[in-house]
Amino acid sequence: MNMKRIVVWLALALVAVAVPLLPASAEAATLRLCTGSPGKTYIRVGEKLAELAEQLTMGGLEIEVLPSKGSIDNLNRTLAGECDAFIAQGDAVAFFASAVDQTIAERIEIMGELYKELGLLLCRRGSGVDDLDEVGSRTIAAGGMGSGSLATILVLQKIAPDLYGDIEIYPANGFEGALAVLEGKAECVFDVIAPQSDLVQTLNDNERTGAQLYFAEIDNSDLEDFEIGGKRIYRIVTFDDEIYSNLSTFGDPETLAISAVFGVSRKFLETNPEARSAIAMLLLMGGKDIEAVAYGDRKPFAE
Repeated sequence: MNMKRIVVWLALALVAVAVPLLPASAEAATLRLCTGSPGKTYIRVGEKLAELAEQLTMGGLEIEVLPSKGSIDNLNRTLAGECDAFIAQGDAVAFFASAVDQTIAERIEIMGELYKELGLLLCRRGSGVDDLDEVGSRTIAAGGMGSGSLATILVLQKIAPDLYGDIEIYPANGFEGALAVLEGKAECVFDVIAPQSDLVQTLNDNERTGAQLYFAEIDNSDLEDFEIGGKRIYRIVTFDDEIYSNLSTFGDPETLAISAVFGVSRKFLETNPEARSAIAMLLLMGGKDIEAVAYGDRKPFAE
């Protein structure tokens, strides 16, 4: 056997020995993300996050998008182990911690803000309601159990009982809540939702709802003083309602802005320690793409 053949044989032998010693590629961590109801922005944001995770984490993190009833449902399901992460309103998390389960801070971690949602109040033309504090003891449709919109109204009733404490609540929002207003079961429908919303666009474009509903205000600046853990929960912003021309009124209404946050089960982070940096990178690098889903071409409100 000549020297050249010996060298080739030795090289092949070394490769054969070395290949089994190479570390197997790590399996991607699969994160079950609880989002929201069909037609609302949480699902669309969740789908964008799943798309970005595939691109930005090089397959290190896969996101499974799960529909839900909203913020409170997301928190319940995460604590029950049905979801690993969630999107929720900041005030809904605070409400849950104070009224439902005080141990939640030990079991979840809020990793960041995704975008600002708005508390949009749509009232029936002829109701005479131009502001939430004018509802009095009448009824608004504000979501059923599990929805963040209901949590917001309950928080407002708690912190400003003189203004909102007498409001009756019809347990529906979204399309069902809008229908309740048209049928006279409620004066207004309240929804915490992204400004760029398929739901609001449909209500604007529909012949019945576009002609009978209009935007009212929530302009109580004292709400900005409400804090939890030293952090302000609400901001009063001016909403450019002309993007929904049929629902708009004269002048831009003021309303509540509320953070939509991304939270993760601490158990998931302990089990998948590499996922923490992947999620942080996803939230940091994907911020503009997420805001584009929530706001459209431009941010339609001024803080």
